[in-house]
Order: sequence, then structure tokens, then C-alpha cells
Amino acid sequence: MSTAPLAARGSTVPSVGHPGPGTRPMLASPGDLPRGAGWAFEFVWTGLRCLAQVRDGGLRLVDAEGHDVTAGFPELGVPAAPGLVLDGVVVALDGVGRPSTTRLRRRRRVRAPSRALVEGIPVSFYVFDVLEVDGRSTARLPYRTRRELLAGIDLAGGRVVVPPWFTGVDAEQVVRTARHYGLGGVVAKRLESTYQAGRRSRSWISAVVTRTQDVVVGGWLPPRDGGPGVGSLLLGVPSEGTLRYVGRVSTGVTAGARREVLDAARHLTRPVSPFDGALPAEVEDAAHWLAPRLVGRVEHRHWTGNGLLARPVWRGLRAGTHPATVQAPVLAAPVVATDLALDDLQEVDVPAARASGHPEVVTASGGTSELVRARAAEGLPLGAPPPEVTLPTADVEAALRSRFSAHFVHNALTAIAAYVRIDPGRARELLTEFADFTRYSFRDGDSGTTVAEELRNARRYLTLEQARFGARLQVEVTVAPEVEHVVLPPFVVSPLVENAVRHGIEPKPEGGTVHVTATGVGTDCVVTVSDDGAGMGPEASRAASQVDARHGGISEVTRRLRAAFGSACDLHVESRPGNGTSVRVRVPARHADESEPGRLLVS
Repeated sequence: MSTAPLAARGSTVPSVGHPGPGTRPMLASPGDLPRGAGWAFEFVWTGLRCLAQVRDGGLRLVDAEGHDVTAGFPELGVPAAPGLVLDGVVVALDGVGRPSTTRLRRRRRVRAPSRALVEGIPVSFYVFDVLEVDGRSTARLPYRTRRELLAGIDLAGGRVVVPPWFTGVDAEQVVRTARHYGLGGVVAKRLESTYQAGRRSRSWISAVVTRTQDVVVGGWLPPRDGGPGVGSLLLGVPSEGTLRYVGRVSTGVTAGARREVLDAARHLTRPVSPFDGALPAEVEDAAHWLAPRLVGRVEHRHWTGNGLLARPVWRGLRAGTHPATVQAPVLAAPVVATDLALDDLQEVDVPAARASGHPEVVTASGGTSELVRARAAEGLPLGAPPPEVTLPTADVEAALRSRFSAHFVHNALTAIAAYVRIDPGRARELLTEFADFTRYSFRDGDSGTTVAEELRNARRYLTLEQARFGARLQVEVTVAPEVEHVVLPPFVVSPLVENAVRHGIEPKPEGGTVHVTATGVGTDCVVTVSDDGAGMGPEASRAASQVDARHGGISEVTRRLRAAFGSACDLHVESRPGNGTSVRVRVPARHADESEPGRLLVS
């Protein structure tokens, strides 16, 4: 990362100071999201807002109230040069990749968490702004420039996420995407705005994302003060022939709403609960039960991890609506936050690039980006521009996302772009690997491939990930010669390797090793992908299995194998938190020139 231009501005741009009691983050003003040009959009990542100072190879976190909270999050670290001040949010994700306030609250209660707690509820630092580089303030630079600087800082190797930002898209499109993934809100930021520490500014405007949900009223509770009448309504949604409890609502239950419900429920009282399963004791003890006939509508923030409505607001009964028509939504469940941004909002703002004339690539050069042109216009020193390196277009990225998660595509391109500035030769090598990976990913999903080709593509994936993780990711690949030409369906091994990196190595601060082996066992070929990383508990296992087909999760690999080999194949997963994960694939050792397997490879 070159910081000479910032140093040149140092005499005219004052420092915003280091994180501490005297420094507060900039705050967004609530309101309607703006329309028109000149704005960027970010998702709201609910968590603990912090300013982070990087020095002496360590990270110091100070929350918005000025309290040092570094000790509470020992897994966070930024392997970057000292002199950085970053603005971001400490986030704990639930089992499907959404920010969870409940999980984060469990971490915040403990000042010095145990290793078991850290591994059981890992956190990440989501960085969306940079306030100092090399000790020089960037607060007076425009938001667009600060974001470009942030993209150029090497933050790989730690539990640090730089979430994307979007321009050129309609605000409602961003809101729809946030709603689809159960995120809490959207922030609009003026592209030319400076960083106003400690102030709530109209240059940043935040909007809460709410959802509507039809519900069945299964009862009511009296007011908390012991008064007569309805205090809150007990809500449910039909599920497999039963009524599943989804929470209670009191906000919005006005005097008129109470009269409406009581009038409609006059002949619906019943002595037992209509809900399936046990409810909280305070509900069971005080509830007035109703037959599940009344349908109402609530507005809420999101669904919690245990299936309850978060912050519901009653919007009234829906006369004439049958309870059988009520359904809970099926939320998309990205494992990694970057997936949802890149897959659903294609127009991610990146530095401008010059076309190279090739139909599938554009040329990115340090001498032609918006940031460099701006610095040149201001007379700032540029240094020697790095050689041109071709980067994939949006069409190429979209095709890659049809085979692999946007998390990998985004991180691979970010790593290559970083090497363009610091090691152009290495950037060319990585780009070659990426190009080969791209060509392999474009092949027909119905065509066959071989073990050797699958492992070569897995090596390409691991080489690109090693550029990001450095020494934290070690790799061992072993293939027996007799199984190199065994036929496999394409895109079977690399998704398993990706799973090992994302769920095994990435959550573990010290990293680990991914082992890939292919051997012959009798008349079968056995491919094993294992890691000595964090391992997957029940939540991570569910999340990994829920990744949809376009991201090549374990369930999708199983589907491909079954389609090719039927019951003659097997996929077995063994994982325990703290002990790593092993995925073993066993298929008939059929070669391309054989119609049926039968050759004994290992007796």
C-alpha cells in the first residue's frame, strides 16, 4: 500500500486522533433513503460499533462510548502496517450468516473469554471506513476516496471483513436485497462527504428495513401491570399441520385494536393452547387461549435465530383471510456476508478501469484509476505506476459465481489487485491461476472430468487463497497415479476444499493445513478433503449444507455424485469443533474408456 500521497497532504490535513475517550465515530441520521446520483449504499451490519487502531502488530478496539474492549475479542487482528485507524462493527453471525445480537451479547458479557467461548461464538470486525493511514488523517478526504484507500489496505489473514458498497443502483433495490437476507437496514452515504467524527450527519442516512408477516392469533395476555383486557397477542404460523409459536406483540395493540380482537374472538375461547410444543412459563401461566381462526398482520425487523419475530408491531386483523394461507418466509441463507452483496447487487463500485480490447477482460492499471487521476490533478506524487494486469469483467465474475461463492471470487480479485501494487510479478502468476480456474469453471456441468483435473483445479483455488491467507494456510495434495484418470463429475473436489478453508481455516486465528488425497481402495476411488482447523459444530454444519446449488455446497456435491453414480457412491462428513473436518468421497474407479468399473486398484 502506497501512502506517499497522504504524507504529502499531512501538513494541511489534521489528525482525527487515536481511538479513545475523546474520539467518537460518525453517526448516521435516520430518515428516508435518498434518490438520485451522488450516493453510495451499504448494508447495516448489526453489532458493536468500534474504532480500531493498528499499532505494533496489534489491534486496539474502542467502542462508541470510549471503552477499550480489545480484551473481549482476542481473535481479532489486522496484519497490516501500523498507523491505521479504522471504523467498523464487531459482528457475531448466526448459523445462516446473519448478524446476531443475541450471540454478540454473550460475548460482550465476558471481559476475558475462554477459548471455548471464542471458538463457539466467533466474531469478525466489519470495516467500512479508514480514518488514518500511516498516522495521517483521511477524515477530510471524500467518502469515495476513503473507500478506495480501504480497498487497497492488506487486511487479509485476520477475522476482518470489508463489506462492499454500491453506487449506480436504486435505493429500493438495496432495501429489497437486505430484506431478502434478513439484514437490519441500509445506510446511504454521500460520495463526497468527509468524516465528521462524533457528529450525527445528514451526509449519512440510515433506514431500518422492516418486513410484513401474516400471523394467526392463538391467544392473548393481560397487561403487565395486571389491568383488565388485552396487553399482548400471542402469534403463530402454520407448520406441518401444527401452529408454531413465533412470539407476542404489544406494540401497536391500541385500545381500538384490543376491542377489535376481543369482538372477533368472542366465540373462539378454548381451555388449551393451540400452539405446538411448550411456551415460556410466563406465557403458559397467564394466557387466554383462542382457537386458531383469526389472522392478523405484523411488521417486524427480522426472524431471530430461534424462529421468533424480532420487534413486531401489530398492524391489525385481516378479515376474510383463512389461517391456511399464512406461511413463514424461507429466508436466503448465505454462509458468508459477501455472498449476498455480490450475488444480488451486481454494480459494486470499484476504481475505474481502461478497456484492453479483449471481450472478456478489462485492464486495471495503477496509473489509470479514478484515485490516481484525482491525485495527479491535485499535483500529488504518484510513484511509478505498476504494470498493467488484466482483471475479469462483471460477466466473467457472474459466470464464476454460478460455480463458486462470491466470497471466494471477491477475495481472489481483491488479493490480485493488492499484489498489482506491491508485487506485479506475483500478480501475473495469480492472474494466470485465476484465468485457468475461470476456464475450468466455464465447462459444461454435464460433461465428465477426471480426478487429476479436479485436483489441479483445487490446487488453483488453494493457490489463490494462499495469496490471501499467507502462512496461515498450508496445503498438502497427494494423488495416487492409478486414480488420476478416474472419471468424476466436474466441480466436486473444489467446493469441498472451499468448505475446508471457509469453515476450518478462516475461523482459526493461527490457521491450519488443508489435506487433499486421492487413492484407490479395491475397485473404488476415494478422495478425502480434510483440515485441522476449527471444525464445524451443528450451526456451521447446517449453514454449510444450506448453501444453494449455485455455490456448490456439500449437499450440491452429493447431488452431483448421485446423478453420476447413483447408489454406487458415498459422501461422508466427520467434524467436531476444535478438531477439524474430514469429507470423504468414494466413487467407482471407472476410467474414461470403461463402461463399467471393475479393475482392482488396491487389494
